[in-house]
Amino acid sequence: MDKALITKAADALELVDIHLYSSSIARFEDIFSDEYPADMQQQNKLAVSAAVLASEDGKKLINVKATFGMRFVLLAGDKEERALAEIESTFMAKYIQTEEIEEQALEEFIKFNAIHNVWPFWREHAFRMAAEANLPKPLIPFFRAR
Repeated sequence: MDKALITKAADALELVDIHLYSSSIARFEDIFSDEYPADMQQQNKLAVSAAVLASEDGKKLINVKATFGMRFVLLAGDKEERALAEIESTFMAKYIQTEEIEEQALEEFIKFNAIHNVWPFWREHAFRMAAEANLPKPLIPFFRAR
């Protein structure tokens, strides 16, 4: 993570919208929050993509899609997994680019700041969806840069 590049990009971008783009929930076996296997584990997923679009006024519009997921699994012998349930959601963050920035600065911004902007939306959504589906309460840690 290059904080100087992230700062340059942040100075040249304005966040205009964050919204839920897609979401799914699936249960593969009957597990419920009040009685689930003791050896169940949670696995997490994070993927990000971005598109740079031209707007009518000549400014660039940056659309960042962040896909988050979690699934509850049982590990069988030799680390073979058996999926019990999963939640996956994609959020779209939209930015307007107000001045020119290097591509590398934009890439660093997307890997850190865009995910940081969307993370609380994912967290709330995952907790709500798990509760509504009577799945175990998920463990969603604070977002930390890698």
